[in-house]
Amino acid sequence: MYLNKYISYKHSAEDILNFLYEIKYVILLYVIGDYFTTSHALGTGIGFEENGFLAGLMSEYGIWSLAAVKVGIIAIVYWNYRTIKSSNNPANDPLWSFSKTGLGLLGLVLVVNNLMVIGMRISLFEYIGFL
Repeated sequence: MYLNKYISYKHSAEDILNFLYEIKYVILLYVIGDYFTTSHALGTGIGFEENGFLAGLMSEYGIWSLAAVKVGIIAIVYWNYRTIKSSNNPANDPLWSFSKTGLGLLGLVLVVNNLMVIGMRISLFEYIGFL
């Protein structure tokens, strides 16, 4: 029964636009901001990718693989959005809010880290003692 309910929930242009509007900060910070600051830091030789998986992927396929990973993550977030919204359970609204806010904050941290590497030659994670 759940599967039929999910399948009948159509992917409309309005639904996709609502989703994109709701994740505008995720797109701005996590996707665009992190991509361009990482690209700049790697391209100028100022920094390096600390994530081993992404470093290997980018060394094999180039910086565009980072964009592909970001698009893949947005697809997973869209699936999450659709699953939560199709449940019609008001108790799930905080879950969606937490998901999009968490990813937006992660994007902010990544952009700040990259800007610190570019401008001050130190990682935010090194500065606060994680590395």
